[in-house]
Amino acid sequence: MENLLNEALQHRAVKHPYLTSLRNGEFQDMNLILKDFASEYSHYSAWFPRYLTAVISKMERVEHRTALLDNLSEESGNLHEEDLDAIRALGIEDEWVQGIPHPLLFKRFQAAMGCDTNQKPSIEVEIWRESFLSLIQHGNLAVAIGAIGLGTEAIVKFIYKDIIGAIENHTNLALKDYVFFPLHTEVDDEHGKTLLRIAEELSADNAQAFHDLRKGMIMALNLRASYWDGMMERAAQVNGVQYVG
Repeated sequence: MENLLNEALQHRAVKHPYLTSLRNGEFQDMNLILKDFASEYSHYSAWFPRYLTAVISKMERVEHRTALLDNLSEESGNLHEEDLDAIRALGIEDEWVQGIPHPLLFKRFQAAMGCDTNQKPSIEVEIWRESFLSLIQHGNLAVAIGAIGLGTEAIVKFIYKDIIGAIENHTNLALKDYVFFPLHTEVDDEHGKTLLRIAEELSADNAQAFHDLRKGMIMALNLRASYWDGMMERAAQVNGVQYVG
């Protein structure tokens, strides 16, 4: 698992030029580019309960299903005390997040950025979310766990650090406005650890399951990298904004 996680963290989906350009402010109109990110990424993020439910439906072991049902409950805003302790250390107040479904936290970020929350998704994000959901639905359990665990939950903490850097360095938003991202650096880190434990149990002494875990991981990462490629192209086109990095 450690080797697979290291492979995931070196993938261009995690180290993409779009992310570093956001963090470093390498676009001429950072506000416009961040608004575009906020508008587009929400359409992927809002489907996360669907992805998780599709994985849960494949599980045979009760303890695995229970662990992911707990994750699904947290996506609805039901945080445990240990989660609250962790985010309090980041300056996040309980009432900003407790009991609030995560898609609504993202809409809060969009509202603070001045986005039109009724904007239709671009083809880039439609391809990403539909392909990712199909990967989970049609792959076996090991493929699905590789995709949502090693290829998603275990790596978003590192991706969101770039997003947080972009917001903090190039906007005047208050922490409450973009709390979705630091919240997920903590909560998704725990989700990632849970999924890694499940992956270890599935692949113990099972070479085919290990192969399938890696396959799901790489497919998920490739889909995310392709989406970042599309967002980089959009950043160069949106209202004439040019990439200057």
